[in-house]
Amino acid sequence: MTPMQRNICEPGTIVLAKAGREAGMYFLVTALDGAELLLADGNRRKIENPKRKNPAHVQATKQTLSLEGLTDKALRAVLNPMNEKAKRPLSKQNQIR
Repeated sequence: MTPMQRNICEPGTIVLAKAGREAGMYFLVTALDGAELLLADGNRRKIENPKRKNPAHVQATKQTLSLEGLTDKALRAVLNPMNEKAKRPLSKQNQIR
């Protein structure tokens, strides 16, 4: 197994973003596009319009979901409690507002 293959997750895997402005948030891998993952959270990133992310910037969890018939509402119901627990502190700009 090469180092690049080690980080690639299967569609349906829930992952934790480790880098970028969404670091600390959970997403669902909806598909693989070459060496990149396509991620959705059902809220900001819908299943129809997933976010591209480098596999090295996410950490896979042991949780998986079936993509068959999955809606954004059902995805939010699963991920929102996880994201609430992992809430990161607001930046100084957001604390002023």
